[in-house]
Amino acid sequence: MQPYNYITYKPDYYTFVTAYKYEYHCYFYDFSAAFSEYPELAPKVFGFNLDLVFKPEGLTRVPPDPGIAVTVTNILKTFLSKNENAVIYICDYSDNREKARFYTFTNWFRRFNDGSVVHLKGMIRAGETTILNAMLINRENPLLNDFIEAYEILTGIYTKPDNDYLDNILNDGDW
Repeated sequence: MQPYNYITYKPDYYTFVTAYKYEYHCYFYDFSAAFSEYPELAPKVFGFNLDLVFKPEGLTRVPPDPGIAVTVTNILKTFLSKNENAVIYICDYSDNREKARFYTFTNWFRRFNDGSVVHLKGMIRAGETTILNAMLINRENPLLNDFIEAYEILTGIYTKPDNDYLDNILNDGDW
């Protein structure tokens, strides 16, 4: 399967339209503040967002479309292959659909990752709020082990779950 054609507006901002005429924007942004204790890594850490900016009238739910997954994973792999960066994906929890986002994003990488990207899953608890997230790093990144260690320490401070707990979230039908 081929990714959708996408337009690059800046080195870190992309847009594409699906076969169903949904328009998405993908972009990377500075996430260095979260890694401020790691000055060598901090300027190389980026957040990632995927925003649905247009949906056709009359359609209330995005139909299953593997083209979105292929396109997003392609954009992420391209971004990571050209840089010595790491990407953090935070699952938006404002509408209580963070488990669905976590499940979807994780499955995209299970299905379309060619092995070039290391995908770490994590969770941070802030009070009563659970923030599901992931870190993505190119397997050939010379700072790979440093990024992994920093991510595990940062998420561990906030009660990092074990993989069984994260797998249970992925298999939880209650979302």
